[in-house]
Amino acid sequence: METLEEYQVDLHWKEDQNAVASSLLFDDKIQIAKNWCLSHSKNDKWTAEHLFIASILSSYMTAYLRTAKNKGIDCKSFKSTGRASFTISDEVSEITDILIKPTVEIIKSSQINRALKIFLLCKDKSLVVNTLNIRIHIFPSVVLV
Repeated sequence: METLEEYQVDLHWKEDQNAVASSLLFDDKIQIAKNWCLSHSKNDKWTAEHLFIASILSSYMTAYLRTAKNKGIDCKSFKSTGRASFTISDEVSEITDILIKPTVEIIKSSQINRALKIFLLCKDKSLVVNTLNIRIHIFPSVVLV
C-alpha cells in the first residue's frame, strides 16, 4: 500500500534576530541560530547543522522501533548519539561522514542477535538516512534490562 504524505515547516527570520521554525500542526516553535555552528558566535540556539543531525537520528530511531515491533522485539528504550564530519573551504563546505551510535534496551537475552540485525536493516528503511549520499557509520549496542 502506498501513501502520500506532506510535511510543511515555516521559517521566519528578521534583522538582528534568530530564525524561528514552526508548523501549523504544533504550538511550540524552534529557535534557530542565524549563524552556522562553526561561526564561533556565542549562541545557545540550535543551528541548521544540529537540526540536520537530529533529523537523521530521529528518522533512524523511527525505522528501528517500527522494524523491531514488526519482528516481535520488545524495546524498553532507545538512545542515540550522532556526529557529522565537515570539510570546510573557501569554495565549498560539505558533510563527509556521519557517525551514529544507537543503543537499544531489551528484556529478553534471546532477542539480542535479532535486535542487532535490525540495526543493519534500518539504514535502508530510514527515509532520511536512505536519501543521503554521505558515508554513514553505525556502531550499535544492545543492553539487557
